[in-house]
Amino acid sequence: MDAMTWTTQWETWRSLMGPHGSRQRQQVEALLATRPCLLYWGDSWFSTPLYLNLARQSLLRIAGMAMLIGKPGATAAELFTAAKARNYTARLKSSPFDAVCLSAGGNDQLSERLAKIFAAWMPPHAQPKIGARDAFDILLESGSLDGVRNRYATVLDAFGAVQGIRPHFRVLGHTYAPIQRIGVPADLTLANIGLVAWLKGDVGPWLWRVMQHVLEDASQARAFARLLMLDGFRDRVLKPLASPGQYGGLFSYTDFTEVPEAAADAFWHDEIHPTEAGFAVLAKVMNQGLRTLMPVGKRWAIS
Repeated sequence: MDAMTWTTQWETWRSLMGPHGSRQRQQVEALLATRPCLLYWGDSWFSTPLYLNLARQSLLRIAGMAMLIGKPGATAAELFTAAKARNYTARLKSSPFDAVCLSAGGNDQLSERLAKIFAAWMPPHAQPKIGARDAFDILLESGSLDGVRNRYATVLDAFGAVQGIRPHFRVLGHTYAPIQRIGVPADLTLANIGLVAWLKGDVGPWLWRVMQHVLEDASQARAFARLLMLDGFRDRVLKPLASPGQYGGLFSYTDFTEVPEAAADAFWHDEIHPTEAGFAVLAKVMNQGLRTLMPVGKRWAIS
């Protein structure tokens, strides 16, 4: 299989594509007639520099061209703004992109955002601890997941214009795998981020640091996280947007919630990120979804 050509800089992308009408542009478009052209846009699952993340593991198994954009730790509210959606819509129109992969929403319910929802339990307060279901109901009442769904809708509303000129164009999201290593921070080392590790130290945990003040124990935190990712993000954000009556088939999602390997501690790097090998497992699942979205003549290029 041919190798994937990808970049994280739009300037490099324009150089790779060449000017409209140029011989280079004609050669690139001839290449992409039988290979995918993809945009990956997301938070740390797509953009962490620590190791081969989900996007990069996906790209290792595809022949074509791709652009990676995003920011580790970013929320959907930060990434999927109306201004960025308009900007990227114009860029998608000017290059022969077949699909966009989106990855965001988890951070909107973690860290300081989660602490704000459960402010009544945060020190120096000491409310009686509650169970996972009661905590999930409080999160639902906060409207946080509604906000994430609205951010995705903003992007999809804008990207519909791309589908208008390229009917085969699609957008693919993904769920999260239920987390296992509650309370485990990220281990930033010289090997994975260089000398800055001496300054940053460990990062996280992003869920348990807050929910230890709210929930009875780590098992309840694990149950809460599962509710958040399945009943919450999957069923209240992704599923409504992918329903047949929405967006004319523009949007679908890959479901990681039942990936058996994710049930093992060894699958996880920290509380919310899989290891490099874990992302490789998820990439194979995501690429199956991507493959079904591609025009028939391009499916051979996605392994």
